[in-house]
Amino acid sequence: MNTKKLYIILRSVMGLAFNMSFMATAIYRIDVANLEIYQLILVGSALEIAIFLFEVPTGVVADLKSRRLSIIIGLFIIGLGFFVEILTTFFLVIVLSQIIWGLGYTFISGALDSWISDETGNQNIEQTLISGAQMHKLFSVLGIVLAAVIGMFDIRLAIAFAGGLFIFMGLFAIALMNEEHFVKHPHHEPLWTLYFSQLGHALSHVRTNKVLKIMVVIMLFLGLYSEGIDRTHERYILNNLNMRDYFDIAPIWILSIINAIIAIIGYVVLHVVKKYITKGHHVVLWALNFTIMMIVGIVLFAFLPFEYIAVVSFMFFTINREATYPLLNTILIRSTPSRIKATVLSGFGQLDAIGQLLSGALMVGATFLVGIEGMYLFTALLLLVPALLFPMILRVKES
Repeated sequence: MNTKKLYIILRSVMGLAFNMSFMATAIYRIDVANLEIYQLILVGSALEIAIFLFEVPTGVVADLKSRRLSIIIGLFIIGLGFFVEILTTFFLVIVLSQIIWGLGYTFISGALDSWISDETGNQNIEQTLISGAQMHKLFSVLGIVLAAVIGMFDIRLAIAFAGGLFIFMGLFAIALMNEEHFVKHPHHEPLWTLYFSQLGHALSHVRTNKVLKIMVVIMLFLGLYSEGIDRTHERYILNNLNMRDYFDIAPIWILSIINAIIAIIGYVVLHVVKKYITKGHHVVLWALNFTIMMIVGIVLFAFLPFEYIAVVSFMFFTINREATYPLLNTILIRSTPSRIKATVLSGFGQLDAIGQLLSGALMVGATFLVGIEGMYLFTALLLLVPALLFPMILRVKES
């Protein structure tokens, strides 16, 4: 099968399965497991701990052994993690499920984009990554709708269906995924020696590359700001903004409608970005603009007195946020040689996880001290750092 088509298929089905699971688990944790705000944040922290611990080791494995193998392993482990969550509403089991699927995610995170980058020789990589993100969004709408429909019978069935899709994708990748351009370097050293050697090469490259040095700080703060709003926005929308009272429908449908609108508009936004990106520095300009819009969206979400407009502000924030992801990966891929690509991408994923780990404790403390609206303001202020650093990348590229 054509590699670009396979990449698009994988991104599409992952969009369906992930969003089906995210939508269903949000309701499951709030209405079935009855988790408190601090528990919701701790569940997210467990996921980030797993990513922090496993991101770089799995990226090194992908660079040394096989990106294809890493992707297949990750798909199976993510599916397993989703099944574990619905075994019981016991808090620690939910935490364990996050650790399991977080491990699976690290096998995929650096490997998938590294695989398509090498198999296409980086030809039109910006358009390929953005197309993948577009289809991820388009199929996420289907995942959201399926979560709502299946969730009407039993919300756990929706989570199980999403887990089954990941298992199916693992089998699909075994059958159809090729790896023709991956260069496996011959070696005779023990695996642990190779691991530290590969890690050393990656760190050395990041230290000597001006763009990547700036991206280290950007990715850290993009992780640092996010944990509080990621783990509490569903509860805030349903309870604090009284969306349960405004709509005489199940909470799963309220969140589904919001997320479906986000996905559809996000698809259009990425189509516009793909059309106008012609040079590398345009990628950075778009990322800067999206970051500024994220700050505006968070502040309006927290402090607007009109509930409907506050929800629209959250949608505005999320659309801009999700549009930045393929742009950030493009900046990293263009600045990294093939041999260490998955290691570097995974390392930046670990930076994001470190930021989110630190964010968990900060946001719990902020919520207790200044309330959830004050915590959201704090997250917006943290985004000022990336907004100030993107122009530095522009100056480096133009020098």
